[in-house]
Amino acid sequence: MRLPSRRSLHLIHIRPTLQVWIWSSLALASLHSGMAFADDPNPVPKVPKGDPAMSAAFAHAATGLDDFFAKWRHPPKGAQRFSVKIGLMDVPGAPGYALVRPDAFPAGQVEWFWMHDLRADGAGFSAQIGNDAEELHNVSFGQTIRFTRQDIGDWTYFQNGKIIGNATACPALAHASAEERRQMKEQYGLNCD
Repeated sequence: MRLPSRRSLHLIHIRPTLQVWIWSSLALASLHSGMAFADDPNPVPKVPKGDPAMSAAFAHAATGLDDFFAKWRHPPKGAQRFSVKIGLMDVPGAPGYALVRPDAFPAGQVEWFWMHDLRADGAGFSAQIGNDAEELHNVSFGQTIRFTRQDIGDWTYFQNGKIIGNATACPALAHASAEERRQMKEQYGLNCD
C-alpha cells in the first residue's frame, strides 16, 4: 500500500479523510524519521464549513479532552503518539496566521492540522505542524504553534497499536467514496456506517 504524502494529512475545511486517517494513524512516527512520501494524486473530499456531523464530532472530541490530557500527562503502558488537531488561517501581519476554534466559521480559508510533539506551554500548549499546508502560505511543516485547549478540534493517540480518538474521521469519510469507507473498515476497524 502506498502511503499518502504529508500534504494529505490535513484538509481544507476540516477534510480528514481516508488518506489523512491512514497517514496519521500509521505513519506519525515516520515524520520524525525524515522518510519522504511521494505526492498523492488522489483528490481529498472536502467537508463544508458548518457541516452538522463535523460540528458534532468537534463537540464529542471536546468531551474527551480531559481523559486525553490525563493519558498524555501520565501515559499508561502502550499509549503513545499523542496528537491534537487545530485550525489555522492566513492573516496579514505577524505571525501570519490565526488560530481558528472548532465552533468558528471565519470567511477565510481554514486548514486543520494534526499537531505532533505536544508540550505544555504556559497556560496552553505548543506542538509542531505535522503536514504541509495546501492552501495556507504562512505556516509550514514542523513549525511550532502555540494554542489553548479551546483551539483543539480533535485528538488522537495509539493504545497498544489501536487508534483512540480521531472523532473527525467518520464525518470526513461521509464525503469519501464507498471504497474508501470500506478500506477504513477493513484495514483499521473504523466503521462509520
